[in-house]
Amino acid sequence: MVRNAVAAFIAALIVSLVPPVAHADIYQYTDASGVLHFTNVSGGKNHKRVQSEPRQKIQPEASSLSQEARPSTNRISSANMPSAYLDIIQTACNRHGVDPALVHALVKVESDFNPYALSKKGAMGLMQLMPQTAMDMNVQNSFSPNDNVDGGVKYLRYLIDRYEGNLSLALAAYNSGETAVKKWGAIPPFKETRNYVQRVLKLYNGKNKLHVPRYTIYMGYADDGSLLVTDTPLPKRIKTARKDL
Repeated sequence: MVRNAVAAFIAALIVSLVPPVAHADIYQYTDASGVLHFTNVSGGKNHKRVQSEPRQKIQPEASSLSQEARPSTNRISSANMPSAYLDIIQTACNRHGVDPALVHALVKVESDFNPYALSKKGAMGLMQLMPQTAMDMNVQNSFSPNDNVDGGVKYLRYLIDRYEGNLSLALAAYNSGETAVKKWGAIPPFKETRNYVQRVLKLYNGKNKLHVPRYTIYMGYADDGSLLVTDTPLPKRIKTARKDL
């Protein structure tokens, strides 16, 4: 039942991605490695049609892709954030491919937009970078908003990629470290970390509970123009969008 529901969801999502005039038949197949794929191009006998749509003009509509794949409106009022940081955050997010709204939420929770914040553990600046993290991200001055935000967003991008788009795990690792997430294989059972993840996600998407996706679906276009949908990351050369289920 879960597999059928996921297939139906993906099929519906793909329909919203195809060009305005298209025959949105969706096929699924399993490759030699056992990975389930979805595509809008029939490739032979092993391709099973799971969704069929009549030939009609599909009106363009807003995509339901992950926040990282499309621009979004700020979820934190500009009145609550120094305007000087808007451009700094936007520039860093454009450079590293992270949703600015997520960084707005993270900075609010980390430092409340205080560039000189210093924690008892030694975390510094707007995004509360630990000394080793700042060094790894080539941050010259952790109290410089430009340097700190660029390094913090770069590190956040690394964590998002490491945990395959699972923002809950990425944020947990940002707060408690990658070692703790690896040890528990999930959000560590630390009150501070769980509260941290919940607070950031609540600001980011308005949900007052932890969101741990059961699936992460990756979508992109192959060199021949066919639409690829899979549950494993696509090659870096393919521009990819992600959706957590």
